[in-house]
Order: sequence, then structure tokens, then C-alpha cells
Amino acid sequence: MSQQDAAEVLALSERLLVASHKGQADSVVQLINRGAKVAVTKYGRSPLHLAAYKGHVEVVRLLLAAGCDLDIQDDGEQTALHRAAVVGHSDVLAALVQEGCSLDRQDKDGNTALHEASWHGFSQSVKLLVKAGANVHAKNKAGNTSLHLSCQNGHSQSCRVLLLGGSRPDTKNHAGDTCLHVAARYSHVAVVRILLGALCSVSEKNLVGDSPLHVAAALNHKKTVGLLLEAGADGRICNNAGHTALDLAREHNNPEVALLLTKAPQVLQDCSLVELGSVLQLLQVWLDLGCRPQSRALWVWASVCLKFASMMNVND
Repeated sequence: MSQQDAAEVLALSERLLVASHKGQADSVVQLINRGAKVAVTKYGRSPLHLAAYKGHVEVVRLLLAAGCDLDIQDDGEQTALHRAAVVGHSDVLAALVQEGCSLDRQDKDGNTALHEASWHGFSQSVKLLVKAGANVHAKNKAGNTSLHLSCQNGHSQSCRVLLLGGSRPDTKNHAGDTCLHVAARYSHVAVVRILLGALCSVSEKNLVGDSPLHVAAALNHKKTVGLLLEAGADGRICNNAGHTALDLAREHNNPEVALLLTKAPQVLQDCSLVELGSVLQLLQVWLDLGCRPQSRALWVWASVCLKFASMMNVND
């Protein structure tokens, strides 16, 4: 190829980047037919990265038909699947999945596309990836699963989908935090209810020995403390410094939380383990994910629902 021809191909390839970014399908076809090659931006992003991020599903399909590498990674080691997941473009995700892209490729921070969708709370994208077989147990470099990230940002529906997709709420990150620690820290009450409805452990300790109750008490999250006590959290547990949740509430001058913890035995006696509503919501998401009624796991959940219904009737 002559120097002039090479310069012309380079110009066409740069125009392909622009057309892909803008979603100009006709221009993309013309440029490919004229010999445009896959160039990358200064961040290492290909036309497929750009089209996927902008949600131009028609352009994505054209690029895939032209043989564009499905799993090419940019300078941050993200694929087109990552870029679509960041902004929740489910139609683009579906197109990439259909073509057989790698579901669990990790970027420089160890995040998969499922991590991205979960962090941003795009529950439809989360559902699509889970149903396609994305690894719900994958951890990023901080040890966080997708469920950790969804809990941190309070994305209730994404949490439900992940749990019914097999996520384990008691998995710990590199700080020793379970998903309940994370939800308690940010006082996402709805997420706390969902995790308790999934029968997570309320007594796991992180690396400094704090249980979720310690975390919530120190941060003055009264509602979360109440929910944890209702679920059977033991206020007598000590962390590595020998402090109970009550000690931390007093240390951080949280008198209402301290009073609640002081009355904990009465709270435990008066309340049921978890709210039936949270269990039923998880059951509905399981059905939405396509579980068959004859599934053994589904019948287990039904049994759990009946158990809690019975408990609540007794309390009433």
C-alpha cells in the first residue's frame, strides 16, 4: 500500500469513528465499503465502543456484521459491553450478547459489565446479563461483587434481581464487609429489608470486628438499627476493640440509637424476623427471571413465605 493510500484509509477510519459516535448508519456503511479500518481514539476506544456507549444499536449491528472485534478493550480495559452497561443500553447489550461477546471480561479495576450495570442501578440491564449467564460472584479489585455495588448505591430492584440470580449476600469484600454491612453503612433501608428478606446473616464481622449493627449504630442510622434488631442482631457482640454497638452509639453521641439498643430485648420480643413483603418481592423477581414453578428452589422460597406469614399471624 502506497503512502497516499495509507493516508486515505486512515482518514476514512477516523471518519468511521465520528460516524459511529453520532449514530450515522448510512455513513458507517459507506465508509466500511470504501475500506475504512478500525481505528481507536486517544483513549483506545474503537467505533464499537463509541456506538455502544451512545446507544446506537443499528450501528453496533453494522460494525459487528463487518467483523469488528466484540471484545476489544480500551485503555481502561473496558469492552463495548462495559460501555453499554455504564449507561444502561439494554438493546445494545442484547445485540452484543447475541453475538457471543465475553460476559465476564474485567476492566482495570476488576469490574465486569454486570458490576457497571449494578453500580448504576440499571435493573433491566442487570436482569439481561444475569439471564445471559454473567458471573454474579465475580469480584473486582476491592473484592466487591455486583451485589455489593448495588447495595452501596441503594438500587433495590437490581439487588432483588442479583439475589434471585444467585448472588450470595454474605460474601465479603477485602474490608471484610458483607452486603448488609454496606447497606447499613449508607442506611439504604429498602435494601436492608431486601437482604434480610433473603435471610442473610446479621452477625458477620468485618476486618475490624464490626457487625452491621456496629456500623449502623456508629453512624446514627436509627431505622437501620431497628431493622437489624428485629432481624435478631445481637447487641452484645464486641468488635476487635472490645466495643459493642451500644458503646459505639454512646461514643458517637447518638442518644436515640443508644436508647433503642438499651431496649433491644423488648424490641426482639415484639417483632418478627423479617417482613413478609420483602420475601414476596424476591419471589416475584424470581418468577420474572423465568424460574419454573416446579423448581425446587422456588418451592423452598414458597415455604419460607408461609413460615413468615404464620409468624406474623401469631404476632398479630
